[in-house]
Amino acid sequence: MSILSKVIEQDDMNRITSEFSRLRDRCYLEHAGSALYPQSLLESINDDLMNNLYTNPHTDKYTRDCVDQIRCLVLRHFNTDPSTYSVIFTSGTTQALKLLVESFQFGIDDNEVLNCGSFVYTRDNHTSVLGLREIAVEKNADIIHINHDEFLNSLQGFETTPSKWKERYKNEGNTLLVYPAQNNFNGFKYPINCMEKIKDGCLNSYIKKQLCKVNCNWYILLDAASYVATNKLDLSRIQPDFVGLSFYKIFGFPTGLGALLIKNGSDSVLNQKRYFGGGTVDIVLSSEDFHVKRESLHERFEDGTVPFLSIIALKHCFEMLNSLIPKVVNNDVMETISYHTFFLAKDLYQQLKNLHHKNGKQAAVLYMDSDFSDIHKQGATVTFNIKREDGSYIGYAEFQHLAELFSISLRTGCFCNSGSCQRHLNATNKEMKDMYKAGHKCGDEIDLVQGKPTGAVRASFGYHNTFNDVDKLMEMIHQCFLKTKFKTPKRLKTSFEIVKPPDVDKIINGDKSKLIDDEFFRDVETPFIKSNITLQEIAIFPIKSCGAFKIKSGWPIGIKGFRYDREWMIVNENGVCLTQKRNTRMCLIKPAIDLKQKLLILHHKGQPPISLPLNPPSNKLKEKFKFCQSKVCTDIVQGYDCGDVVADWLSNALEIPFLRLIRQSSNDKRKVKNKSEKDLLGLSNQAQFLLINKATVRWLNDKIEDPTFNDSMDQLTDRFRGNIVIDMDEELVEREWQRVVIGKHEFKVEGQCSRCQMICIDQQTGLKTVEPLRTISQQFAGKMRFGIYLTYVGTIDGSRDNVLKVNTAVKPCSNEDDISRFQDWFYLNFLTNRCYPRDVHNTSCKLRHRLRCACR
Repeated sequence: MSILSKVIEQDDMNRITSEFSRLRDRCYLEHAGSALYPQSLLESINDDLMNNLYTNPHTDKYTRDCVDQIRCLVLRHFNTDPSTYSVIFTSGTTQALKLLVESFQFGIDDNEVLNCGSFVYTRDNHTSVLGLREIAVEKNADIIHINHDEFLNSLQGFETTPSKWKERYKNEGNTLLVYPAQNNFNGFKYPINCMEKIKDGCLNSYIKKQLCKVNCNWYILLDAASYVATNKLDLSRIQPDFVGLSFYKIFGFPTGLGALLIKNGSDSVLNQKRYFGGGTVDIVLSSEDFHVKRESLHERFEDGTVPFLSIIALKHCFEMLNSLIPKVVNNDVMETISYHTFFLAKDLYQQLKNLHHKNGKQAAVLYMDSDFSDIHKQGATVTFNIKREDGSYIGYAEFQHLAELFSISLRTGCFCNSGSCQRHLNATNKEMKDMYKAGHKCGDEIDLVQGKPTGAVRASFGYHNTFNDVDKLMEMIHQCFLKTKFKTPKRLKTSFEIVKPPDVDKIINGDKSKLIDDEFFRDVETPFIKSNITLQEIAIFPIKSCGAFKIKSGWPIGIKGFRYDREWMIVNENGVCLTQKRNTRMCLIKPAIDLKQKLLILHHKGQPPISLPLNPPSNKLKEKFKFCQSKVCTDIVQGYDCGDVVADWLSNALEIPFLRLIRQSSNDKRKVKNKSEKDLLGLSNQAQFLLINKATVRWLNDKIEDPTFNDSMDQLTDRFRGNIVIDMDEELVEREWQRVVIGKHEFKVEGQCSRCQMICIDQQTGLKTVEPLRTISQQFAGKMRFGIYLTYVGTIDGSRDNVLKVNTAVKPCSNEDDISRFQDWFYLNFLTNRCYPRDVHNTSCKLRHRLRCACR
């Protein structure tokens, strides 16, 4: 039996092709125009849309979160993340290119007219790129085009040097180079690992010949539409400033959706966007020419409502591709597709190259820039024309009509790439104009003018194609144009090592001895310290939005807050973090931390408990975990999936399918809002700690007049989900505090906590009530604030004791007098015992100055 692929196993190829049964006997060889969508993709999208509610993301936060989560999926597909690139959704590559150049600043400043840079493009670009020069002309940029050979020669033999690097920035304008990662005419792959050479001036010698400025800042716009269809674009290795692409080229669905990827830092030259639509401004006046565009790149550039249903469909597109295509080559889906399709195209190329008439004359004319000897230089496209036995050309329109009789779909003409078409047809500009005068136009069926071809035939392959498709095309050519019998060539399979992904659940739930030993924190009983204010309770919430784990004695403080506090989160099938706002039953999942056994144990009524190790994976084990991204309060969070076993447990507990438990990566550097680099944050919303004053809770309880509200004091306190609960005689005074010292640990007050409907959820039952949010709103004139945020400063004695103990005295500072009193307390407790700390860097500047004076 003939093999279907040199890369993918026969059974896997049969499974793939079964997804395209609607093709019946049709042979589809126009993948460069559009990929085909598999049947299961539409089924999964349909199920999603039928079972979930998605509305305008300007209104619905959940839909907005889903869209932002898919931005992360897009970047992950290209092996990068939001810290390096931003995603602007567009209608396709064409709009992405147009939007970029409309916004691009060629001058050294916004009003520059004379000192502008250049718009440089390779002639073998798509028509959508050639059209950009019309915009660049209006911006006073020099227009420079460079041919295929000159571009490649300029890249060869040029070495970057530090001195040349420094010469880049002489403020003679900004130059934008646009070139394709892969030529859509014939699949030739241009070098994309040469970004630094270009920015260091390897094209300057050519630019000088055009009498244009060379001492400009170079920016690179990569047209990746053709390339990403069957190749892996790794933006961790090569980093163009801008990338344009269309998703239907990869997945076949949805159409009308593409993206502009912008390297963070390169956006500084995109300040000339004039038009603004809904959602792109912070403020606009209708009676005055005044508006302020949004800071966020995608909000600034995405005018109006994005096609959110199409964007949500992308999640299923990525999932489909990863589940349908086996990771045969380098454990990567796109590399597997690349090799699979490359070998199909190479097979067709070699057959056409060796195709001869009975009289010995060459039957095919190939328009290629590579001989298929290197996959890094050639994609899955073959472009050609066929000649008759007498040497005359067969017009592409004739070829296409006959191909249709054999149910073969392919592309004919110049494929919106006049530069490549002209070069390979050896036609001068005059000859191209003469063809036009003779009546030939782009896309028509005038395929020959005076016996010379006006275009060509293009066959391009996708992951669903097999060698059967190659044979069907070659059989049609033999039967229609050579009148000879086609013989199926012998083909051998290429061996690739299949790297199977590890069993994550086995690691998490299996042999715990393989996990690293973590630091063991021992609960220490603390004697009661008499004070007007005491720390009554410590609570942590290991899983965001789930139940509390209350501490009886003491608990360690880490760099992001209490150790293990909000370190895990539950995400749905769209990768969006679940909260009690959307599922009140989350509070019924009760986590517990066993420090001795180093386990996180989850409890839920009606389910057996389940445990996970507390130890994060070692560097060696990290590769065996599925890393992922999600969002918490607009922040992108890096984490890893905790496996199928706990995912199924959570799905059963909450009765929501396809839930996953994600643990925040230790490398994730999420920061406290508007704070310095050192103040890191777990998965809590705003700050490391939330302090609740029980006296204020008692005051609030007295204000609630609803007779149906019968919470105990503990129940009402629990609703506010504080992890530092203090008790004192005075209510509401914590709202004025600036700093708090609890035992020997100092905290800075970051402001009051704004409250939402989440405090209306009874943490014991999961039931919703109107109170206490209604009373808080009434008492504070609509400003629904309750509790204060804290960030950790450090120990006041400079020690490394990181355990905060229950029943410890609390010393607040709310103004200069309180800070002075704190100084006296500090002086009394430490200086008199002759243990003044050498390092007081954790206190405020004013306090540090006073302490030094006290020492003297």
